Amino acid sequence: MKVFDLDGAKELLTLIKPLVEAINTKKEELYSLFTNMEEEEDKLEKLYMESQARELDAQIRQYFQKIEALGGVIKGTDPILIDFLSFYQNRYIWLCWKEDEETILYWHELDEGFAGRKPVELLRENSFRL
Repeated sequence: MKVFDLDGAKELLTLIKPLVEAINTKKEELYSLFTNMEEEEDKLEKLYMESQARELDAQIRQYFQKIEALGGVIKGTDPILIDFLSFYQNRYIWLCWKEDEETILYWHELDEGFAGRKPVELLRENSFRL
């Protein structure tokens, strides 16, 4: 697993954000397709829609795999939450990002989740370099 400092994780985020946008576009298409499938009465058309849904789902999974290949760790899919492993004061921590945040603003201990997030400013205040 890759280990990032804060600047490296923020740089990686510039590559990840377009993937997240693509995921959200595909998710919207999928939700729309499911809505149409519920209303569709023609069995053949429904089968076609099901194959489209499988294809969209596969594309979404591929985008998530690309994010993980870059070094992001998927912690949630709705909303999309991505953590980046980091090392701070002789221990590993997670730098975390939520899809509606401009950049990486929070971190948490490995055994804590989203509720344990703390501002990254605390890391900078307690260290010369993360």
